Amino acid sequence: MGNPSPYLLEVRELKKHYTSKSGLLTRKKPVVKAVDGISLNIRKGEILGLVGESGCGKSTLGRSILRLIEPTSGNIVFEGQDILAYGKEEKRMMRKELQIIFQDSGAALNPRMTVGEIIGAPLDIYGLAQGEAKERRINELLELVGLNKDYVNRFPHEFSGGQKQRIGIARALAVEPKLIVCDEPVSALDVSVRAQVLNLMKELKEKLGLTYLFISHDLSVVHHLCDRVAVMYLGKIVEITDRNELYGNPLHPYTKALLSAIPNPNPEISRERIVLEGDVPSPSNPPAGCSFHTRCPYRMDKCSVEVPILLQTQGNHSVSCHLYNDEH
Repeated sequence: MGNPSPYLLEVRELKKHYTSKSGLLTRKKPVVKAVDGISLNIRKGEILGLVGESGCGKSTLGRSILRLIEPTSGNIVFEGQDILAYGKEEKRMMRKELQIIFQDSGAALNPRMTVGEIIGAPLDIYGLAQGEAKERRINELLELVGLNKDYVNRFPHEFSGGQKQRIGIARALAVEPKLIVCDEPVSALDVSVRAQVLNLMKELKEKLGLTYLFISHDLSVVHHLCDRVAVMYLGKIVEITDRNELYGNPLHPYTKALLSAIPNPNPEISRERIVLEGDVPSPSNPPAGCSFHTRCPYRMDKCSVEVPILLQTQGNHSVSCHLYNDEH
């Protein structure tokens, strides 16, 4: 039987809470709510962007979905199966379907291994190719990501940042995954190299039928690459919709502030700059009610008491804000 759901991945009420090491002398240790009840879906073949300020829990969410970090509670359904119920061997085989591209390409590559060994390691782990077939596959992957096959015996320190990231992409593709979590994969690269890597990822998505969860704090990059965008604040999704709808008609005050911070290339078009007051609250001590209300220019009395629900307002546009919750 096939998967009856239209979604490749379904995340339901996912939480990842950490008990803080501080507060040792108190009875109750602070709990850091890095991911606090997130639900989202990803269709096969789409790129879902996940954006938000540093520290909002984006990377924790991505790694929790892959079970690199074990979630506290919730459900993660991949192709109709709840992968949180998987045992050790099932989880190992799951890794073949779900891969990750890390932000720091240098730290993600073993400096003692050659490029061929790095890309070939997943082939060995899953017994996908040996001998000449393995060599051919490694060369194919290098060519696929735009690298010379003569690089196979070189070490990571011999490459630029962009080339290292291409090696990381080739390693992720070696096992032919269905979903790749991209954890800020271009944030450490120069602007020109960044565009090359983004275009490569877009080409690979079309050529191989890939699905991406693309994590970034750069809304310009997300607009260039993604089909839909989810906006995250303090462990929660506050808005999610199609890319053009988000950029053309943002609803949540936090999304509006993020978009207003994007540099405007056309000085003839004026754009109101929204400057948020205060700092991002600590996830170990989030505000009561709406977690954004301490910085929101539109806050109402109920915002400090009642938690807004992520509701669909129109079409595929969902927002978690009392300005719109009251209308439904």
